[in-house]
Amino acid sequence: MSRCAHSSFVACTMALLLTTALSVSAADWSNAGGNAGRNGLTSEIGPDADDLLWSGGRTSLIAWQPVTMGRKVFIVRQSGWPSAEPGASPVVAMDLDSGDELWAIDVPFFPGDWTTWIAGARDGRVYVSRAGNGASVSSKLYALDAETGAEIWESVDEIDAGAYDGVVFAPNGDLIIGSFRDIWRISAVDGTTVWRADRTCSTSGNCGCAATEDAVYVVDAVFGGNEIIRYDIATGAELYASPVLPGFTIQNSPMVGPDGTIYLSRVQNNETVDFFYSMRDTGSEIVENWNVAAQWTTSSEFGVGPDGSVYMLLPGYELVRLDPSNGSVIDTAGVLDGFSKPRMAIDALGRLFVGNGAFSTGRLYSFDADLTFRWSVGITNINIGGPAIGEDGTLIVCGNGTNVRAYRTPRFVPADFDEDNDVDLADFDFFDLCVTGPCETGVCEPALYGDPNCAAADFDEDGDVDMKNAATFFEAFTGS
Repeated sequence: MSRCAHSSFVACTMALLLTTALSVSAADWSNAGGNAGRNGLTSEIGPDADDLLWSGGRTSLIAWQPVTMGRKVFIVRQSGWPSAEPGASPVVAMDLDSGDELWAIDVPFFPGDWTTWIAGARDGRVYVSRAGNGASVSSKLYALDAETGAEIWESVDEIDAGAYDGVVFAPNGDLIIGSFRDIWRISAVDGTTVWRADRTCSTSGNCGCAATEDAVYVVDAVFGGNEIIRYDIATGAELYASPVLPGFTIQNSPMVGPDGTIYLSRVQNNETVDFFYSMRDTGSEIVENWNVAAQWTTSSEFGVGPDGSVYMLLPGYELVRLDPSNGSVIDTAGVLDGFSKPRMAIDALGRLFVGNGAFSTGRLYSFDADLTFRWSVGITNINIGGPAIGEDGTLIVCGNGTNVRAYRTPRFVPADFDEDNDVDLADFDFFDLCVTGPCETGVCEPALYGDPNCAAADFDEDGDVDMKNAATFFEAFTGS
């Protein structure tokens, strides 16, 4: 007799949903901008306040982009300039929950190499390189084992992208790398080059791309200004471009919202051509939706909220929330001082976290979705050191010195029966046992099964464990 023949309706339904649930995981901050679109949006819920979970770590002269994967955070801590290499910019893995150092690896160094930087982390691998310095240094890309730091492969071809360019991932985990004159797709399996395309970026060192499931978008210099160009993510073929956007230099990458809208802060410190653009890809051309005047910034990562709201800086460093349909200002946080290289993260509740990118006046801000101020903390020399939001809404931000910080608000999870801070298969088994037995109608009284702890599965406290409780458990189990 099958299990479902003698189990409760609730248990059978839960078993049927299990295969779907196993495919859902907590969100990682895998690369600059947090995801392939570089829009800063995560399904995690960030900290409610400046709830410091831990702080400390190796010292660094400057802060670099942290990335997370599972219960680990990966950062580069730079103790010396490139002239002090090798050994001056190790890749460090830290425990997301405690801040304990798990391993540290010095990436192979060859004369002329640059400071190590982390391209991203995904599928059990951390990707790093010593290329960069405004595309003047070419070097290999390395894949490291996330558990041990051991090298898995080095890329067949060298790249010359750097930390401010950043890297995004194709749907299958391949790396999409934009640099000054090149775009590469590097296989995550073995480091071979899937394809390489020519391009003409405006300013070396700030030439990153954004991606969707089938497209790669870059911003290139053309006669009269810049264009957003679409490449085929599968083949690297150049397909079509936007109208020319007036201007000359640009040091920001495009971002793509969850609905496919393309955004670009095309600025060069000239108010006559400094605009933030919204564009749409029709499948045959890229056309403009709207534009608004924008503050000049560089190496920026802006954000799109879960409702589509767009967050950016108007002239004068005014932080605003824009209506995605027409670019009108919905809310404002007012004028904020000290912004240089703003980087944003937006949690599942629409709350905004912003690093101002500054050095002596470095600061991390937190706002509600309507830009009501929540809290802020000083982070000296934050540069591009966050924010990054990992599992359980753990916010990581880095500064110089030993200033690595994790913020997390403890949250009660009713389905975490074993209280290990994770709703997993052990909790599923417990819930299943609590509703399995001689009740074929889908209504079970926990006391019938001899374990008073089963009352914990009665989330709505109505005296029975039924489909309403199963729905609550499934939501917690899948993180949805």
